[in-house]
Amino acid sequence: MGAMKAWPVRGISLSRRSHPHAATPPPQWNRRRSPVVLESRAKALFVHHPEPIFELDPEGRFRHSNVAGANLAGLNENEGQGMHFTRFVLPQDRQEVERHFQLALNGRHTGCMAHIRNLASEEYHVTLHMLPITSKRNTLGVYVLVNPSINHTDLSGSLAAQRLLDAIPLGAAVLAVGSETHSVVMANRALGELLDMPLEVILGHPLPSLQESESVAVCRLQQALATRQPARESLSISRRGGRSLGMLLHLEPIEAPGDASDSACMLALHIPQYGHRRSPPDG
Repeated sequence: MGAMKAWPVRGISLSRRSHPHAATPPPQWNRRRSPVVLESRAKALFVHHPEPIFELDPEGRFRHSNVAGANLAGLNENEGQGMHFTRFVLPQDRQEVERHFQLALNGRHTGCMAHIRNLASEEYHVTLHMLPITSKRNTLGVYVLVNPSINHTDLSGSLAAQRLLDAIPLGAAVLAVGSETHSVVMANRALGELLDMPLEVILGHPLPSLQESESVAVCRLQQALATRQPARESLSISRRGGRSLGMLLHLEPIEAPGDASDSACMLALHIPQYGHRRSPPDG
């Protein structure tokens, strides 16, 4: 498809609402700014923001996206406008996301977690922050800021979590078990080296070591993911060049505070078995 472009950014209107506890702004803030200056600042904040941002009209249809949002959705500037946001939300989360969208239309800053799927069939577990776009007494639409998530703890998407994962000497990945395909939301460098695959190919997709659907061991592991139960199975996977590698794949829930049933993710550890008769080491 080529490089993704942000959808055209036009008519962005931002309003600053007073708050009873807000500090008195500096005198220079009270000076009138020209519409051109205000619009240029708004565009710069919107277009160049590193996180995906979408602007929805009151009906829930896409108006605009920044560059990060267009890349996440897998859309170019001609495809996105007019498409309803529920097109990208997985069925089990649509009702909750719609509820929060209505809250935002009523002037409330709100948010929720959801599983989304872009047009390239890549799935992500994300946090959606919804900000009402207001003008006097009217709500003109909703800004949706998208942040990647791992689970219901503050572990999600943090640099500390990635460093912890990279410190594991075994191939490790975090899987979003709430999605239909259990896509990979985090992975360490050791996993890329073990599977002989770049991390950008692994992230956002189903775990490559669970793709042999006819394998009894893989079916058992898939069932463990669906029920969020720990499991361990021996597998043999094919690497680049037709080489095979035997491994023990261990799945363990990443528990939410207080209740393991709320686990939104599973940790997948790959333990090489170089002595496996079907999987000699490289070399």
